[in-house]
Amino acid sequence: MILLPYLKLTLMRFLTHTLVLSMCLCVFAKADDVPPVVLTVAASLLPDTEPDRVEPAPVVGFYQAIFGTRVVYLSADGRYLLYGDLIDINKNLNLTEDARRAGRRQVIEDLDEAGMVVFAPQDVESTITVFTDTSCGYCVKLHQEITQTVAGGVKVRYVGFPRAGVNSASGETLVSVWCSDNPQQAMTDAKMGFAIETKTCQTQIGRHIEAAELVGVRGTPTIVLEDGTVIPGYVPAGELVERSNRAAELVVD
Repeated sequence: MILLPYLKLTLMRFLTHTLVLSMCLCVFAKADDVPPVVLTVAASLLPDTEPDRVEPAPVVGFYQAIFGTRVVYLSADGRYLLYGDLIDINKNLNLTEDARRAGRRQVIEDLDEAGMVVFAPQDVESTITVFTDTSCGYCVKLHQEITQTVAGGVKVRYVGFPRAGVNSASGETLVSVWCSDNPQQAMTDAKMGFAIETKTCQTQIGRHIEAAELVGVRGTPTIVLEDGTVIPGYVPAGELVERSNRAAELVVD
């Protein structure tokens, strides 16, 4: 009697923020594809909130209910709920990650590129979205190699993620970068340790922070590839170009 309410409360705490920001993404499976009891249970996990979609899971007899970047599994009779990573041991594949990637990709696609600081090549082969903070050492190292990254055909789109909060010194620096007359140069100067002119304006950094929570950002730099794959930290430019361009090839619109 106590366990189900506890599970619902745990899921509600874990998923609510994701759902509030991703309700517009709802795409439901057809009723004849999923047992009605599964749809009913999935819809009851959070008050007045439907999952983005419910569909057959990679394991026979289970269905996956997807809430943004979160995935839960329900048995066909609606009795059992599993929350965690589903691993194909023979293939050494994380099957849950496939669903998460799709959720992350949608979160990133919903961001307005006009609200980012973008470094783009003439001919774009792939795009990465980077959650960055000018006070982050590895963000600086990544940016030091941006010429090589861009030369490899990768468009680099920076979104702001001040680790100490928007009201911190680094948060104020990010706002100044975004509000600069030349945000690209301001980003470079700030990451080189040069003082930049303090400016304020309306930015989308608050929206970037919300997206970071949905994606699961825990630090900077966090790099999101076109297929929704996350690279949690710095990688050398040569490797980044290869992984970015390969991910772009895998994307199916």
